[in-house]
Amino acid sequence: MHSYTEIPLSELSPYATNFRETLQAVCESPAFKTSPKSCEFLRHIVSRALSGDTDELKERLIGMSLLGREATYDTGSDAGVRVRANDVRKRLGAYNKVQIENRFTLDLPSGSYVPRFLTRAALSTPIDTDSEVGQSRSDLYEVQVPLTLQQLAAPTFIALFLCIVCLRWQIAREHPFTTFWQSVFQGHSVRLYLPPAENNDGRELVAINEIRATTPLLNLAGQFHGELDLTGEAAARGEETTISIGPMAEGPADTKSSQTSMDSAASSDSKRFTIVNTANGRRVFDRIASKIYPVPGGSAALLTISTRPVRSIRIDGTDESSIDSLVKLLCERDTFPEGLADGLSDSLTTQAIFPMGPSSQPILFRDAPPRTQTPIGKTP
Repeated sequence: MHSYTEIPLSELSPYATNFRETLQAVCESPAFKTSPKSCEFLRHIVSRALSGDTDELKERLIGMSLLGREATYDTGSDAGVRVRANDVRKRLGAYNKVQIENRFTLDLPSGSYVPRFLTRAALSTPIDTDSEVGQSRSDLYEVQVPLTLQQLAAPTFIALFLCIVCLRWQIAREHPFTTFWQSVFQGHSVRLYLPPAENNDGRELVAINEIRATTPLLNLAGQFHGELDLTGEAAARGEETTISIGPMAEGPADTKSSQTSMDSAASSDSKRFTIVNTANGRRVFDRIASKIYPVPGGSAALLTISTRPVRSIRIDGTDESSIDSLVKLLCERDTFPEGLADGLSDSLTTQAIFPMGPSSQPILFRDAPPRTQTPIGKTP
């Protein structure tokens, strides 16, 4: 590939038609004709790159959009995307060895899902010696004036200025995942509440499945150089941030009838949404409408982020599976919802309902009572 040069992604627009034709030729070549799946993978990553959507070319997102994986699937144990990418690399290598005279071609570097767009290097223009004959001797032997110190330093200052601009731009577009979790762990004491349960000896214990559900959060605290203290006390204090997973310990209230439970929730002046027990299991209850919130399939997770009166993040759901799915989704950079980035940076209460259906979109609510409800990626 030494006779080809790479076209930067920012300069691809004028060549889009050329590379779409190249993509078609590659997929029709003997190297790809016997593997429709590899051709499909190549079409996916090339079309995304030509559209400027290289942020979507991450392993998890490719697995979701191309291979039909769930948002919370384990990329460590599921190597479907990596296997497909390796096969595409081998087939592109075989294609490029044969088609060495093509003006345009494609390549997929190892360890990346963003393709490279290559064109044959232009030959240097030969010097036209005939045009030199008409030049005067003064042109041919022009005196070179020494550059001043300011002129010599100008490129350095320009490069430094551009670096500062790029750094400020990078900070301004910080990923929502980083923005949110930095506001959680940096400069705050964070407590992870796990509701205790008493055994026959009267000692307080924590179920093993609750400990397992907290693993992603414990790993996240290490990633952001924060500390996460486990506690059985639900009440937060002062500047602490409390994260709670699952139902809060309610004692005798758990024995209430379904209707009594909903009546109690409706009369409360707390957050708009809560999880209540019904005859058909746990459901999302809307205090404003005083009724069960309609969720496709009935299974959903509920996220509540509040700064009043103290900072708290509560993760609850209609079942353990939905709670575990929401914890994993929030702890992964590729699946973190953009609309939650400023959840702890203002005085509003943020609640989000995450239906567990394969094609369901999370819904974000701001404060109570909210005026509108919007998809999680677009805050009102």
